[in-house]
Amino acid sequence: MPGRFSRYWLTGLLSPERVSALAWLEAPLLVVAAVTVGFAVRPEDPLIFTGGIRWSIVVVLVVALRYGSLIGSAGMLTLVGLWFVCKAVGLYPDMAFPELTFLGGYIIILITGEFADMWRVRLMRAESQAGYALDRLQNLTQRHVLLRLSHDRLEENLLVKPYTVRDALLRLRDVMMDDSHHEVLPGGEELLNLLAEYCQLQRGGFYPVKNGRVDPEPVALLGLNRPLQIDDRLLRHAIDQRELAHVQMGDSSEDYQGFYWVCAPVMNSGEELIGVVVVERMPFLSIHYENLQLFGLLLNFYADVVQHGPVVDKLCERWPGMPPVFGREFEALRRLAEGKKVDTTVLLLIPDDSDQARQIVASLNRDRRTMDGYWWVDWDNYVLMLIMPMTGRYGFESYLRRVEDWLREDYAFESLAQAGIHYAHRFLDERPAREQIEELLEGAGA
Repeated sequence: MPGRFSRYWLTGLLSPERVSALAWLEAPLLVVAAVTVGFAVRPEDPLIFTGGIRWSIVVVLVVALRYGSLIGSAGMLTLVGLWFVCKAVGLYPDMAFPELTFLGGYIIILITGEFADMWRVRLMRAESQAGYALDRLQNLTQRHVLLRLSHDRLEENLLVKPYTVRDALLRLRDVMMDDSHHEVLPGGEELLNLLAEYCQLQRGGFYPVKNGRVDPEPVALLGLNRPLQIDDRLLRHAIDQRELAHVQMGDSSEDYQGFYWVCAPVMNSGEELIGVVVVERMPFLSIHYENLQLFGLLLNFYADVVQHGPVVDKLCERWPGMPPVFGREFEALRRLAEGKKVDTTVLLLIPDDSDQARQIVASLNRDRRTMDGYWWVDWDNYVLMLIMPMTGRYGFESYLRRVEDWLREDYAFESLAQAGIHYAHRFLDERPAREQIEELLEGAGA
């Protein structure tokens, strides 16, 4: 280690990484110092121009190796100036100006300096490349560690909670009751259990809201809860502003003295406030954007599925054959698409008069995903509309490829058009549900 340190120190001394402004002062001083030593050693020949080796030029050579040709030239000019100084003080009286010595020395200085400049550039380039490679290696190492930790966390989550958001939406849809069920907020306990499972809610309650007033009698409770504090500031903010409120909000965290952690309004597709979920306990680290976003998403979907509101009533009035279940899901998924949260594709299948085409449409309806909704727009003519949540542009293209592979294998058809089935599709956006359905039906001529 001491030998390595001394070697690095000597390398830095002889060949600095950067040429600073002091180098322009250092180079002449080195030459002057060498001539001063020459005065002490050989007073009659301080430049040491007699004999075999011109040692003063060797000093300038070292300067050129250290700093390059430009500063080496400055050192050579300093040496030439010292020659005239020596002549002025009476030295070298019989010697003419050694032009060949200075010319040959200057040529050597230029060659040496160019060599130093070239290798300094190469070394800087190599160091830059090595530094970039080191940064990339550190980034890859950090990402590898993060990936390993993420994989371990994913394994842990899958063992403890083997569900996805798609499963949550599917289970929420199952909460929906029949039209004959007259509960105000059906499936409240199931909703709280889902929130506990997906959002780590530990203790909370689900309360109905009527005419803007919270009913203190809970629909469902999770754990042991205190009686509802209707005047709680966090709860009043959630009710008045109709937005999710939590203890980490900027205007609530400073002087809030209540015992609620999160208060979330439950509103249906008609912007009607039908309930509120208050959370008395959940892990503090769970109060972050992604978890709260999922919290609100599940509540919105629940509200749209359980109480569809006037929007779905108008859809059912416009198309009496539309199942309320389909209308509720269409409006719920439209609102999710409006918030850029969930991509949804609506597919309309129109077969021709052949029995085989109608059989294929019926098979596609039977083989649809569990969470896909359907509506027989025209049962007599087998006109079918499918609504496919969690399906964007690429997901729909994959669905079409699977259908074409199935048709090719079972019916020897290359496409739906060859099978006598006309289809039209659209991706849900923020426009009203009625407008999007009418556009799809009119565009397909249904």
